[in-house]
This record gives sequence, C-alpha cells and structure tokens, in this order.
Amino acid sequence: MNRLRRPESFDEVSAEGLFRATSMPAILAGRGAIFVQGLPGLLGAGGFPSAKIPTKQEVLQAGSFIFESSSCADAHVDVFVSHCWSSGRWAKFLALCFYFNLTAAVLCSLTAWLLATAGMIAYAHGATNLGGNHLLLPILVHFPIVVFLVVFFFGQHAVHRLQPTSMWLDRACIHQTDHDFKHRQIQALPVFVARSSSMLVLWDDEYFRRLWCQLELATFAKYGGDQEVRFLPLWMAPWLLSALLVNSLVAALWSMLNYRGPQEVLISVTYSCTMVLPQSFLDSSWGFLVSDTVWSVLLGTTLGILASIPWTIACRAKLQSHELMLRQMASFDCRAAECTIEADRLLVEQQVQTLFQSRQEEEAVVQAPSSPGSYEHVQTESNASTALGTDGIVAPGVPSTAYLAGSATAGIPRNSVTSTEIDQKALDAFNSYIRGPLRRVVMESVGNQLHVPYRICLVAALPLILYSPVDLLQCGADCRARYNFPSLETGFRSEMLSWLVVIFLVLPIFYPILLRMLKQAFTVQSQKLQLVLAILSAVLTFTYGYFCAGVVDGLVYNIFQQGLVGLVPVFALLVILLLLQLRCLFGNGPAFASTHVDGTYRALHAEDDFSI
Repeated sequence: MNRLRRPESFDEVSAEGLFRATSMPAILAGRGAIFVQGLPGLLGAGGFPSAKIPTKQEVLQAGSFIFESSSCADAHVDVFVSHCWSSGRWAKFLALCFYFNLTAAVLCSLTAWLLATAGMIAYAHGATNLGGNHLLLPILVHFPIVVFLVVFFFGQHAVHRLQPTSMWLDRACIHQTDHDFKHRQIQALPVFVARSSSMLVLWDDEYFRRLWCQLELATFAKYGGDQEVRFLPLWMAPWLLSALLVNSLVAALWSMLNYRGPQEVLISVTYSCTMVLPQSFLDSSWGFLVSDTVWSVLLGTTLGILASIPWTIACRAKLQSHELMLRQMASFDCRAAECTIEADRLLVEQQVQTLFQSRQEEEAVVQAPSSPGSYEHVQTESNASTALGTDGIVAPGVPSTAYLAGSATAGIPRNSVTSTEIDQKALDAFNSYIRGPLRRVVMESVGNQLHVPYRICLVAALPLILYSPVDLLQCGADCRARYNFPSLETGFRSEMLSWLVVIFLVLPIFYPILLRMLKQAFTVQSQKLQLVLAILSAVLTFTYGYFCAGVVDGLVYNIFQQGLVGLVPVFALLVILLLLQLRCLFGNGPAFASTHVDGTYRALHAEDDFSI
C-alpha cells in the first residue's frame, strides 16, 4: 500500500470522491443498526433481513445502499465519530441520542408540560377546582416524560432539519463492498480526520487500547485541537434514563403518600415523631416548620428505601467506568495498544511519529504494496473481529484488520510492510499529550469520578420538577383546611418560591452526594457490607435532601403566611448555605478556571514543524 495520504492532499481526495459525509437520521436509522457488528449489521443497515444467509448480490447491494446514503462532503464535516467496535450497538445508539437530541427532548417536554398545565386549568375553569383530580399526575408528569422519551429516541429528524449536522462515520462513509475504492479511502483517513470540525469520542473501556482510535486522536490533536474533542462516556445515557425512571417512580410515590395514603396514619406518624416537643411549641408558628421538616424527612427516608437498589446499580456503574477512563488516560501508552497484525502497529506508529516529531527527527514513512481483497473473503470469513472478513466493516477499534486488512480485508496486506525504527521520542510525546492536555480537557468536559454536570442533574430530576404544579394543585380546599394551609390564591407565590429554591438548589445535590458516599462504601472488602452501606447511603441521601426541602418550605410558609419577617435573615442564610453546598459539589467538576489548557498540541512544541 502507498503511505497514508497527507491531510494537505485534500483537493485530490475530494476530486476522487473519497471524502463522504452522512447525517444523524441516517446513522440512527433502524435503531442504530449500522453499529451491529458482523454481517448482520451490514445487512440490517443496508435494508436486508439480517437473520438469513445472504447471497453475494445482497451483500453487494447492502454495501452500495449504505454508501449511497452518504454524500460527497464539502470542505469540512461537522463531527467525526470515533468509536470502538467492541462496544454494543445500543450503547452507541443511546449515546448519539443523548448528544444530539437531549436539548430538544428537554425543551419539548417542558413545552408539553406548560401546555398541559394551562389546558387542565382552563378545562377545570380555574386552578382551585383541580384539587383531588387524579389526572394531575399522569398528565403533568408522565405525559411530558413520554414526550421527552419520544424526542430523545426519534427527534433526530426534526433536529437535523432545524440544525443540519454533517458527520463522518466509518461504516457509513467508507464503501463496504467496493474493495478498491475502500482501499483508497483507508489511505485517506488522516484527510478525513483533519477536515472535521470536531471529534466525538464514544468512549468505552476498550477505546484507548485500540490502535486506530489512537491514530484518529493523534491526527485530530494536530489539525483540530483538543478543545474540539468531545468525550461522551457510553455510561452517561443509560445512567440518565435510569435516573429519569427512578425519579418518575419517586414522583408517583410522593403523590401517593401525600394525597392517596390514609391521612390518619400519616398524621399519627408525624405526631409520634414530634410528641417529645411541648404542645404549645407545636401550636405556634414554629410548629409548622418542625412538623413539615419531620414529614419531609419521613417521606425522604421512605422514598430512599424504595429507590436505593436501582440508584445504587446506576451510580456504581458510573463510578467504575469514569474511574477507568481517567486512569487509562493517566497511564496511556500507545505502545500497549492491542493489535493482531504487527503490520498495522508499524504503520500507525510511524504515522503518529510523523505527527508528533520535530522536522529534525522525521523518519521515512511506511511503504506497502497494495493487494485488494475479494468478495470471497467477505462471504466466507466467520470471525466478526476481522472486520471486512465478516461484513466489510471498516471501523476504528477492531483489532488489526479494521483499516489494514490482510486477505480478509480490502486492501493492506499483512506481510509486506517495511519501515525504519520508530522514533520513541515522538511516541512519548503522543503519550504525554494524552496524559496531559487531552486529559485536562476531558476533566473540563466530564469532570472527575465524583462529578456529574449540574445541568444533567437537573435533567435527571425532571420528573420531580414536573411534579411541582401537581403538589400545588392537588391539595384542594378541603385538603388545605385540614392541614391549615392558606388558600391557593394567597399561598401560590410562597409555594412557588419554595419550589423554585428546591428545584435549583436542592434536587441537583442528590447524585453528587450519593456518589461520594458510595465511593466510600465500596472501599469495604465485604460485598454484603458494601450492599448494606450502599442502601444506607441512598436512604441517607434522600433523607438529607428532603430535610433541606422541608426546612425551605417551612421557612417560606412562616415568612409569607404567618408574617414572621424576622425569619428572613434565616432564610437568606439557608439559601447562601445551599449555594455554597452547590459550589462544593459542582465547583470541582468541569471548570478549571485557574488552569489554562491550550487548544492544540502545537503549544507543547511550538518550534516544531508538523507537516507530513
């Protein structure tokens, strides 16, 4: 094979029609069938049934269909998708839905929520007539969540129309069955990477072990800059969806315990917890603050017990995967990449060397004759890891044969590569780039092991946010008289203020606190004790969060309904403490204000000429 082509040779590559682009709807078509490994994936993405044994003609047609779904790219593509083929189809499908559809899903969900709230109030001829309405919870909470999920999974069509995004994905943009054309596209891989405005890394446990993934990162380090690398761990989307499910159940249980449970039982439990206090104190304005806080603590404890196991499972996966990602970057060594065929390693390492060495140190680049594969290899090879031998896949992350294939692939033979000695200093420079600047950028983007972005915590709490008008409207005139609550007209402002403080200052703290407690719990050797401590951590997290919410609600009630203006400084102090708590929990996440991270590797070797 001839050497990998220079990024500067873009005009030639473009004239040959090698540089292709696809779209988000095309990638996610068939629920991400394009990410299925092996021949079933090629057939499924190509519009053929994947269950039967295909004919040669069907395989060729499937490859042509996938390729023709892409189009010739202009000067750039917006997103280069870098991924490892060992990770699952659904994980990548969910990750891309998360990356492209999340904002639209949240906006559509909130819009549906506002319209549903206004519609119910109009239908009932006033908010005061909705007390005890059993449709409040399903219409104001469950319906917007369904809207969220529909847009999350299928919103790419509308999102693409509003904001078209061109993408480069190996299987979609490299011809899978025309081996000669594919061979030339493989040679032009550095051109494709260099001509991408950003790189989306779908990270999994194997990503940094894959040789060709490393080449993509090295090329983009020079031509794109690490500030344009977007790391998306594959655990993020499943974690968010599980959090939404758990919080939807919490909202339903909250409503049931508050307004569907036997009132005598609830009152007696609260009374039992406050009976140690003098009756005169309970009858005073402070009594409501104490009673409301006690009830919130009991509610939080109950919900924590019910939600502890799914919460623990989701957060444990997050802790383990996030720690592994940062540890892999901190100890990264490109020489340890997994590679079945040494010819692949030699070619990639020499390409990385050319990118990361100074002009004085440049060595000769690999030269190798070309020997295109045949359809028989595609048809008869049974091992899915030999990408083209099974299905014509060209994929970063598949060992050895993903881009360079012997008899099983389309183009780069196994035994004809010759090279000079790899420049070890250049490889060390690449290792330093991954361990240093790129790792810092990843820390800025996704934070440390215990960090979850504030906005993601708000999205995870979306069902509880949607529940806020249910809590306001569910308690009708009889309910408010029973609990000595003010009428909805007079109490609306104070209750809204209480909910706003809870939504923005209390609900987001649940997951960061739980992650910190779970990390300590999982340091214990005994697995049984780990489980007990994990459940206890979830219960305590819920209890603490609802304690904060109860104190906020009680103070707001006393200030606005009882006229205790003297409590305003106490409320202000509480808000300040909650803000400081947010700062402690989220301040060490993505932002490193005092650390300047240059956007490109060029800053490390400003005097070097990186031309290929």
